[in-house]
Amino acid sequence: MKTYDSADIRTFALVGHGGSGKTSVGEAIALITGLNTRLGSVTDGSSLLDFEPEERERGGSLTTSFLTAEHDGLKLHIADTPGDGDFLDEAMTALNAVDGVVLVVSAVDGVETMTERMSHAAAERGLGRVVFINKLDRERTDHEPVLEEIRAQLGVEPVLLELPIGRGPDLRGVVDLIGGKAYAYEGDGGRGQEVPIPDDLAGVIGAAKEALVEAVATVDDELVEKYLEHGELTDEEFNAGLHKGIGNGALLPVLVGSATRNLGIDRLLSFAKAMPTPLERVVKVHPPGRPEATVELEGGAGTMVAFCFKTIVDPFMGQLSVFRVFRGGASTDSHPTNARTDAGERFGALLHLDGKKTVPADRVVAGDIFAVAKLKSTHTGDTLYEGEAVEVDAGPAPQPMISYVLKPVTRADEDKVRGALEKLLSEEAGLVQSFDEVTKEIVVGGRGANHVTVAVHKLKRKYGVAVELGTPTIPYRETISGTADVRYRHKKQTGGAGQFGEVAIRVRPADRDAGFEFEDKTVGGVIPHSLIPSVEKGVRWVLAKGALAGFPVVDVHVELYDGKSHPVDSKDI
Repeated sequence: MKTYDSADIRTFALVGHGGSGKTSVGEAIALITGLNTRLGSVTDGSSLLDFEPEERERGGSLTTSFLTAEHDGLKLHIADTPGDGDFLDEAMTALNAVDGVVLVVSAVDGVETMTERMSHAAAERGLGRVVFINKLDRERTDHEPVLEEIRAQLGVEPVLLELPIGRGPDLRGVVDLIGGKAYAYEGDGGRGQEVPIPDDLAGVIGAAKEALVEAVATVDDELVEKYLEHGELTDEEFNAGLHKGIGNGALLPVLVGSATRNLGIDRLLSFAKAMPTPLERVVKVHPPGRPEATVELEGGAGTMVAFCFKTIVDPFMGQLSVFRVFRGGASTDSHPTNARTDAGERFGALLHLDGKKTVPADRVVAGDIFAVAKLKSTHTGDTLYEGEAVEVDAGPAPQPMISYVLKPVTRADEDKVRGALEKLLSEEAGLVQSFDEVTKEIVVGGRGANHVTVAVHKLKRKYGVAVELGTPTIPYRETISGTADVRYRHKKQTGGAGQFGEVAIRVRPADRDAGFEFEDKTVGGVIPHSLIPSVEKGVRWVLAKGALAGFPVVDVHVELYDGKSHPVDSKDI
């Protein structure tokens, strides 16, 4: 694939609720742009994008996959994200790498939970948003109720760019309000053919286009003046206003169609020109290790800044680090520096991703998504740079919502589970693991039960490690609620040297999370200095066993204030 200028690159994600048809939109794009020779399907397992066995088994996306396509003079990087809330972190991670999102909304189910979450997350990041109302070929569907839900639930005014021709199973095309033309579709080839505008729509097109132009004019004061003065905008003015409105979030354009029939997807592709460019993307960066000194980095020319937002462990190529270039560019044999480790890296082949396939690239520039294999010390969340040292702000780390104990099935699994988990964690966004020193359990946490269950399947399939899931043991602790003052004498004489020791201690509660505090307040050498650690050791031994239910005692302050010793019989035992 040739090298494109950043101004001719569009990088966006397909986001929305599970079952809305995001992957089907991606499959239709792959067919139209020549990346596939057929319309891949999630339901029959022929999907180009849902290629993991777990995805095909469950019939939906569980990880973010990518397409790199060429269309109408543009290079397109498209991320297909999961719509299951258990894999929210995976979807959110993709937003760190794109300049805009296409919110795929089902005409059957309307705006759902993940639609809202991803729309708000995109807006918070300053990403351009476009809506594609999908599945308009289903029974009893209509785009108007969906527009009402968008207004009510997303809190933004939708701007309709197209009208559907036909309803439900009779859907046969779309009317482009911008160009004032109608397009009909046959088969699943995805290329609309211009046809006369149907009579039943001719009467509503004028009002719909007027509303569209008026909405675009409101994004800019100069456009408002021209529109009020002349009652219209030139094509150049309209396109500039549309582009600006998408970029600043003032407009939420809406397109319509059916992905499984490849109807309207070519119009969505053509609309990509109006989406934000990499030159307009601004990201927050800071000097390595100094997040308090955050500044904004603009895209375009300059020394390279690339962010590793995803890791893929490939059975043949090993670890693939997936990057988004935010500034500058890179070539095969580039030598960037890792901002976290300060270690140098060396790029081998640069690869674009099409599902599970890879396509070589000679050079990448701002806006490109690419992968590099077998980097020495780079992990997800790392920044590679040339020139001035900067680190991209990746945002807060995801926190697990549910945890399970991982129990290896066999001794062999027990030996391999740590290494396999480390590899799996490198590519699973939001999955975390810890080892409980008290219970001696390996605990794995994720966004939800499906998230952890899928991870267990991958452990077995990719690394041959079989584990069972269990409920973590709660590591209870005991503490005290009052004070005590005790004296104890230990004396044992069996002939020859005996045993003798006497201590006096005061015990009181310590602050929460203080743990154990030991204070020596003896005076006059009543207990030899060399034996004081033995007293503390004995107290720790008793606290570890617990007093009520056998759980460790914490948040206790112990003061040793008096005691007695014998020059011969007092000693460590």
